[in-house]
Amino acid sequence: MKRVITFFLVLTLVLSFTPRVPANATTAVKGFQVSGSKLLDANGNEFVMRGINHAHAWWKGNEETAIKAIARTGANTVRVALGNGDRWGYDDINTVRNIISLCEQNKLIAVLEIHDATGSDDYKRLSNAVDYFISMKDALVGKEDRVIINIANEWYGTWDSRGWADGYKRAIPRLRKAGLKHTLLIDCAGWGQFPKSVHDLGREVFNSDSERNTMFAIHMYEYAGGNASQVKNNIDGVINQGLALCIGEFGLRHTNGDVDEATIMNYSQQKGVGWIAWSWYGNGDTWKYLDMSTDWRGSRLTHWGNIVVNGNNGIKETSVICSVFGSSPPPPPAGSIKIEAEDGILNGTIISTHRPGYSGSGYVTNFDARNDSVEIRVNVPSTGSYNLKIRYASQYENKYNYVYVNGRNLGNKLFPQSSSFTDLNIGTIHLNAGNNTIKVVKSWGWFDVDFFEISN
Repeated sequence: MKRVITFFLVLTLVLSFTPRVPANATTAVKGFQVSGSKLLDANGNEFVMRGINHAHAWWKGNEETAIKAIARTGANTVRVALGNGDRWGYDDINTVRNIISLCEQNKLIAVLEIHDATGSDDYKRLSNAVDYFISMKDALVGKEDRVIINIANEWYGTWDSRGWADGYKRAIPRLRKAGLKHTLLIDCAGWGQFPKSVHDLGREVFNSDSERNTMFAIHMYEYAGGNASQVKNNIDGVINQGLALCIGEFGLRHTNGDVDEATIMNYSQQKGVGWIAWSWYGNGDTWKYLDMSTDWRGSRLTHWGNIVVNGNNGIKETSVICSVFGSSPPPPPAGSIKIEAEDGILNGTIISTHRPGYSGSGYVTNFDARNDSVEIRVNVPSTGSYNLKIRYASQYENKYNYVYVNGRNLGNKLFPQSSSFTDLNIGTIHLNAGNNTIKVVKSWGWFDVDFFEISN
C-alpha cells in the first residue's frame, strides 16, 4: 500500500510541474498569426496589408515585371491569382516557388489564391482548391512568415451564409491535417460581396480552424462598398466580433454601380484593416477602368492607380513593409546610391529607349503636360545631408523643372541644353533615415531623365 501511495505522490508532483497546454493551443510555427481582429507578423508586430492584385492566372509570364513594378509603388502585399486547372490553366510548383521568390526579393507578402472556384457553389470546386494547396506543400511549408493562403477566390456565389460556412468548415480542417499552418484568408459569400455571411457565421468558421489562424475578406464593389454607410457597417460587422478582416478586392466603380473607394481607404486606415486593390493591369476593354497601370512595368499610372498609390490614405501614405524583411534600411553601396528613373513611379510620362547612352533598361521622357513627373524612393542609413545628382538630356534649349524631396519643392531647377545624357548636380539635400522620395515635375519639360544618384 505504501508503494502505491508513494507512486501516486510522485505522479502528482510530476504533473504539478508539467506545463499545461490550452485545449485550443496552436502548433508552434513562426509565421503570421491572427490575434483577435489583428494580423501579427512572425516578429509579433501588427501587419496591415496595403497591396495590389495581380491577375497571373490569365496573364502568365508577366509575373516578374508586374511584381517588381507593384513593389515600386511602395505596396507591402501582392495578391496573386493562380490556376489549378479547373478553368484558368495550371500553375505548377515551380511557378509557385518562383512567384514566392519574386515576392521575397521585392519585400512583398504573397497572398496566393485559386481563381478557378469564382462564383461557384459547388463544394467540389472548393475541395479542388484545397487539393491544389496541399499539392504545393513543398513550396509553402517554411514560408508561413511571408505567404498567406486565400483558399478560393469568391467561392460560393449565392448570398447565403449557411452553405458558405459549411463548405469552409469542411475545407479548413483538410489544410490543417495536411500540415499547412499558414494564415488562411476566406472570401465571404455572394461573389465576395455578402459580408453578412461573416457577420452571421464567421465565428463558426473561425472555430473550425484548429490553428485559430483564419481571417476574412470582403470584396468591396457596388454591393458591398457602394456608399460610406455600407462600407463602415460591413467592416464593423466583422471586426466588432473580434475577427480579422482584409478588403481583398475593391475598385473605384464596377459593373452595376459606383464604389466609395475614399471611404474604403479612409475607414480601413482608421480601423487598422488591410486592403488589396484590384488590379495592376490586364482587365481588358470591359473593365479597363480597373487597370492601375497602362502596362505591366508601370510606365504610367492610370487615374485609378494614382488614387490607390498617391491618394489620401493610399499606399505611399500608409504602407509599411513587413518586419520579416528587416526594419533597417540597406547601407549605401560604396559611397553612392543609384536609382534608375524607369524604376520609379511615373505620372504622365513614359519609358523610352530611343536616345542612346542611357543606363539601365531605358529612360523616362514625355514631360509634356502639367504635373507630368517621375518619382523614386531611396533608403538611406541615417538622417543627414546628402548630395543629389540627376542624369538627364535636353536636346532643344535649356529647360526648367521642379525637384521635390519628401514633398518639399526645392525650386525650379535649370537643366542646361545637352543632346546627350549628362549630369546635373542639384546640390545638398536633407534625407531622413529610411524611406525618402525624390520627384521631378514638369515646369518647362521636354527633356529625358536617365537616373538619380545620392551620395554622402
